[in-house]
Amino acid sequence: MIHTPPSASPDASILGLGYLGRPLAQKLYEHGSRVAAVKRSLTSDDINLPIRLDTLDLNQNSAFQSANLARDTSFWRHHADKPVWFCLLPPSSLTHYADTVKQWAELARVCNVQHLIFTSSTSVYGNKVRECDETATPDPQTESARQILAAERYLLDSGVPNIDILRLGGLYCAERHPVSRLVQKQNIPGGNQPVNIVHRDIAVETLFQTALKPNGKRLKNIIEPRHPTRREFYTEEAAKLGLPAPDFSPDDSRGKIIITVCDNGLSL
Repeated sequence: MIHTPPSASPDASILGLGYLGRPLAQKLYEHGSRVAAVKRSLTSDDINLPIRLDTLDLNQNSAFQSANLARDTSFWRHHADKPVWFCLLPPSSLTHYADTVKQWAELARVCNVQHLIFTSSTSVYGNKVRECDETATPDPQTESARQILAAERYLLDSGVPNIDILRLGGLYCAERHPVSRLVQKQNIPGGNQPVNIVHRDIAVETLFQTALKPNGKRLKNIIEPRHPTRREFYTEEAAKLGLPAPDFSPDDSRGKIIITVCDNGLSL
């Protein structure tokens, strides 16, 4: 049998080289991509990364320049030739989140970028007790969630031919686990609410696979199929990390459960 090696992954630009961006950049590079990334400041861990790394404060009014400059001498010239652009930034990182994402998408369109991939959040569904797949009506209850939803809509209207919006559940991994903060608290409410979670490795693999297969405009919830209660999940995770069990207060609270319509998400 003749073995056909997998095709190289596409060259990519990544906005936000942190919790998700760093392992994603490494994976793309290992599969043959030329990667350029943007972050606010460099750390010692960034020095040996095999990618083009630029620093920029995206809160500056001049952060996004014209396409002609992007292709020629501007900051963005190393990104303009990449067919896939990722935005992995959380709302907390930007003063005007939705507007900044809009400017990023406008620059991508003028640079003829073919595929935008955006990490959204299941927080856009709000807190009502219900089961939510991608057809559920968003009901954002916080300013952060409202900004994320506005950014989604800007992207869908950007004119870029392929748009993937990935609504991520709560991220976790052993090195950076939310249970580490919970064990420092007492009488934590909401112990019986279901969790909507996704391990960082699953999120990174999903981002990578999404870049390989552009197919118009798509929306997908990225969550694990299991939905234990917060008490069950965090007690189990604390034990794995050698931490005491979090102190949840007795209650009968309920919460939303996030699911997905199918493996490929919802075509828009």
